[in-house]
Amino acid sequence: MKSLLLVDDETTICVELQRTLEAFGYKVEIAHSFESTLQRFSKSPFDAILVEFNLRSERRAQPRAGKGIELVRQMRRLNVAVPILILTAMEGELYETASFGAGADDFITKTGAFSSFISRLRAHIRRNERLTFADF
Repeated sequence: MKSLLLVDDETTICVELQRTLEAFGYKVEIAHSFESTLQRFSKSPFDAILVEFNLRSERRAQPRAGKGIELVRQMRRLNVAVPILILTAMEGELYETASFGAGADDFITKTGAFSSFISRLRAHIRRNERLTFADF
């Protein structure tokens, strides 16, 4: 079973998305902030990470624009090689280019077709497995 780390500060969305992804055969853990993501990732490996563009900091009550891509940047600096997908309600070229510039592997809007999202997620995981296997 493939494992995912879902990083989103909206509890209702996390619960629904977790339930749906588990129905597709994924094991899903949830982190609600920048800080808790880094803690969770250091404890167990994941096959992919899904990150909301805007995240709340544990020290701030409101989401901060771009905090999700700051997380992506930090994880890439730590040499995290698993696929990181921005899964967000934000739309537009500015958000997409910022996400890719930070090191995200894909940018997917929450308003898009779920079947397309699952297909893209599977493709990223397969590609990462092939690259990892090639290292041996």
